[in-house]
Amino acid sequence: MALQFIFQNPNGIGSSDRRIIRSHVMQGKNAGRPRRSTKKKLDTEVRRILYDPKCAYVMPRQVLWGDLCLTSFPQELDSESTALMHRWFFDISDALFPPQFCTKFDIIKSIWVNFILADEAYFHSTLAISASYVDFFQRKPAISSKTLHHISQAYALVNLKLSGPFSVSDRAIAAVVSLAIYQQVHHQPATGLVHLHGLYRMIQLRGGIARLMQENRALALKPLRLDVELAMQNGTPTLFHGDEAPVHPVLCDPDSRRSPRAAPWMPLILLELFSFSSLLNEVNKRQRLRLDPLDYTETIVSLLYHLTEVSPLRQAFTNPGLYSDVTYLAMLAFMTTLLPEYTRDGSSCPILSDRLGSAIQDLYITASGFSDSDPPFLLWILFISGISVLKLKDYPWLLPLIADTCATLELDSWAVIQQHLSQFPWIFALHDTPGRHLWDAIICLYRDNEAQQVVSMV
Repeated sequence: MALQFIFQNPNGIGSSDRRIIRSHVMQGKNAGRPRRSTKKKLDTEVRRILYDPKCAYVMPRQVLWGDLCLTSFPQELDSESTALMHRWFFDISDALFPPQFCTKFDIIKSIWVNFILADEAYFHSTLAISASYVDFFQRKPAISSKTLHHISQAYALVNLKLSGPFSVSDRAIAAVVSLAIYQQVHHQPATGLVHLHGLYRMIQLRGGIARLMQENRALALKPLRLDVELAMQNGTPTLFHGDEAPVHPVLCDPDSRRSPRAAPWMPLILLELFSFSSLLNEVNKRQRLRLDPLDYTETIVSLLYHLTEVSPLRQAFTNPGLYSDVTYLAMLAFMTTLLPEYTRDGSSCPILSDRLGSAIQDLYITASGFSDSDPPFLLWILFISGISVLKLKDYPWLLPLIADTCATLELDSWAVIQQHLSQFPWIFALHDTPGRHLWDAIICLYRDNEAQQVVSMV
């Protein structure tokens, strides 16, 4: 290394001089040694948390650590907590706004991240949700101490907020929404319903849901979606009635996309479902312009309100002539495939599962003219039920029924079955893979039965 003199400034050694001196000293000390990366150890730790192969999950997309590391939270976070929050936001963003259908939702610039940075109650509830989310994925049997700490902090702060002058502010509404979502993660819809009643009163004091929708659409859609989800899970009526819920199926046009199998008895809502699924198939297949995330959400919420208004799941149907049990329940089952499953740990709508399973069995027992008049539609009902809320271990009769219906229609391959199913609401990107798995299970079942018959004959 060439010798170089560092001349002292008449005013003494300044910061720039010291920097030059240190640089030259270190060049001599590290000569010939490999240069160590200047990346922080924090980045390695976060990558270990996010991409640990022992975990039972895979990140749906690669995300940049810089998205959250430069933010200033209400409290200092360790690397694990920040990674958990990061994971929750990007996973739930993909679940709520599927990238194959929607334009990229910039979660970092959304109101929800702003709430985290500005509101300590929402900050703690989000950490409780994200910690619970990962606990479920890792199959932990109990709620972690980290989760309990954050949710207790969240409840205490929310109570203070609700007793203060800003009890119906956007932040207060968002904080109570997050508490309801926490109960969704822990499969406690009854407690979530308590929070929803509180939200309803807050929104009424604010001027009503229509006014909130005008002032903050992204925020207003949260309690509306919780309303229909909890109505399905608890079997109760919605709090926001259809005439006051300002949501519309903005992405549906039943007149332009009528189902090839449309019949006079089919309700309009079924044609709207077909219109929506056709649009999603077109967006995904032709790589056309993706949909606005809030338009996508509003359409789903609107369709759910139309369906849940017919009759609460715990009551008898008020208009069986228009919506026979099995048709109505199958449409609700179809809609569950468009809702986020926060824990991916079993059906979140057991009442719907029980009602739909009983309705299908009753249909076959009574041998009504409904099934005889339209076997292709019955096949759609069976497949939609099997890929959504009916689990094969609980409903072992489902596969034989699908096999019998396929035999009636002389369908012997997945390609022709898929063609029949696409005549009704069917979203290829969401339904093809689980539908194919159902068909494969039928093939395996009958192969095993044939093998057993051969063995018994021998």
